[in-house]
Amino acid sequence: MNLEVIDDRMNPLLNRREIEVVVIYESGTPKREEVREEIAKRYNVERERVIIEKMESLFGAKKARAHVHIYDSVEYVKKYERKHGLLEEVKQAG
Repeated sequence: MNLEVIDDRMNPLLNRREIEVVVIYESGTPKREEVREEIAKRYNVERERVIIEKMESLFGAKKARAHVHIYDSVEYVKKYERKHGLLEEVKQAG
């Protein structure tokens, strides 16, 4: 799996970094958790701070586009983020 960053901007009001990425893969669309792990490694942050807001496959290509939030801390994730199911592990960790 390869990540290609299209847009990367800081949102100081919500204490997060907002990125748009294209995920390029060889076989089968990767799961959100795999993409989340890859982004956490690339940006050297804890996985709990990474939330994939939206991810959709691009028709006819082995690519997917994702909108991702990387928060400054886990507390900001709890404060600002909607329920994604992924937040359950953040609550357990915090």
